[in-house]
Amino acid sequence: MQEIEYIEIGKLNIKLFEEIGEHLITDEVIFTYERMNHVETKRVQLFNQVKEHLPNILYNPDYIYKDWNNRDNTLVLIKSLDEKSNLNVVLKIAVLNDEKHTKNSIITMIKIGNKTFNKIKRNKKENLLFEKLDNYE
Repeated sequence: MQEIEYIEIGKLNIKLFEEIGEHLITDEVIFTYERMNHVETKRVQLFNQVKEHLPNILYNPDYIYKDWNNRDNTLVLIKSLDEKSNLNVVLKIAVLNDEKHTKNSIITMIKIGNKTFNKIKRNKKENLLFEKLDNYE
């Protein structure tokens, strides 16, 4: 019997990814225990704070950026948590012809303040793939 190596976190909104031209093979998002231990070890409080909100954050991000470290098929989803902070989730997406990654997977996450987020918006605007509009459903 094979041991389960991940937990299911939620689903991505396929419509968003069709609009930005990414060809997902699944909408499922997982968090491997290896990556979770990385996040928990380094950011226990953050993970505990956002784990119940992760499904909504993944399905309904405020911004989607192409990963600025130029990793193939890796995106950064950003969601406002409150007036002062945002969650930055780095996500490896499963696309056609990638036999190794058959599910979308969280690589890491970090809480960023508005100052850092505004710097990202200013300096990484060429990497912006999606920005939520007030009337977007």
